[in-house]
Amino acid sequence: MIEPGAEALLTQMGRHMSTKARSKVMNGALTHLRENVHAPEVSAWFSELRFKPKRRTTVRLSPENAAYAGILAAMTGRGRPSILLDIVYLAASRMDKADFEALK
Repeated sequence: MIEPGAEALLTQMGRHMSTKARSKVMNGALTHLRENVHAPEVSAWFSELRFKPKRRTTVRLSPENAAYAGILAAMTGRGRPSILLDIVYLAASRMDKADFEALK
């Protein structure tokens, strides 16, 4: 089940956001996954293709999160752009209200 705050995050990600806002959300989601979710849980999430992005988007990631996204992409055999939407959904399913508030 997705927390109400995380559901709002998903709604925001579906709308037009500036690069800075989108980058802040992606960095927050990646940091949350990197620090709070065990690697087997993350790899299990990416075992199937759930979403296919319709277009590319620009996101500026911190060096740690860029490396983590690169590891996830290599582990799944997919490119970084194709896993970004999956990352948002995975993070949203694992976040509580306090985690979501920290992303704002």
